Amino acid sequence: MDFRLAVLALGMFALGTDNFVVAGILPSVADSLDTSVSLAGQMVTVYALSFAVLAP
Repeated sequence: MDFRLAVLALGMFALGTDNFVVAGILPSVADSLDTSVSLAGQMVTVYALSFAVLAP
């Protein structure tokens, strides 16, 4: 496998898994932004969808 492709795949994996980290601390994020947990979850969903569409 080409080294550049492996670096790109590893970077995209690292960027993609951050959604799972944010989902785990979602109540804390919502409290710090003074918003509801559902709205904070929708912000994470918008980020995940834009990442899925724009990453390829």
